[in-house]
Amino acid sequence: MAFDSPDENLNDLLTRIATGKLQLPDFQREWKWDNDHIVSLLASVSQGYPVGVVMTLEVGDTSVSFAPKPLAGVHKVAVSPSELLLDGQQRLTSLYQALASDKPVDTIDARRKRLTRWYYIDIAKALDPEADREEAIVSVPEDRKLRDNFGHTVIADYSTTELECQAEMFPLSIILDTGKLFNWHNIYMATGTTNSTERSAHWTAFYNAVLANFIHYKVPVIRLLREPPRKQSVSSSRKLILVASR
Repeated sequence: MAFDSPDENLNDLLTRIATGKLQLPDFQREWKWDNDHIVSLLASVSQGYPVGVVMTLEVGDTSVSFAPKPLAGVHKVAVSPSELLLDGQQRLTSLYQALASDKPVDTIDARRKRLTRWYYIDIAKALDPEADREEAIVSVPEDRKLRDNFGHTVIADYSTTELECQAEMFPLSIILDTGKLFNWHNIYMATGTTNSTERSAHWTAFYNAVLANFIHYKVPVIRLLREPPRKQSVSSSRKLILVASR
């Protein structure tokens, strides 16, 4: 089977997921990544580190038909996919839900207890060369408040943009939305105790060292190309997909 192997912009991949142009074959198992895996994945992308290759299959060949389904977290879509995702479901679903869905991520903890989480990045920790980047990625409950004392005491509140900016906690859910990012930056510049020059320099350093890695992140993709019906049988295609999805 012919293939190509482009490096694709992460935002473009997530847009295709949102619109239904990239879907799953219906026999793929459900998404099950836990909170710790998502934190680690976001930390890697924030540093521009590779997170593995994604494999897709072009569809449309009338001799091969696999029922598609959207990735978890995507609203029902009416369009037919142009590609099916064979490998990379966990990573792309995690990134879509955390960065592009505009909804909290439905995940689980290490004991498989259901969690609903937003993900933030602590600006100061992200700029500290001695800090562990995973410690800069903060998982926050759906109401955007961190609690202690068995949930009775609020120890951090990020429920408004102003509170996020004052705490220097950037919400990763807006990172790929230019309008929301611009608005957050404006509010950030209007808050804080430092003067505007220092505040601007701090933001610029954060943008260049962290945010730009998300915005310009490239994902290596192996795309299996659609072939004419005479060159490919249904059985051979199904066998290839089953092997690739393991």
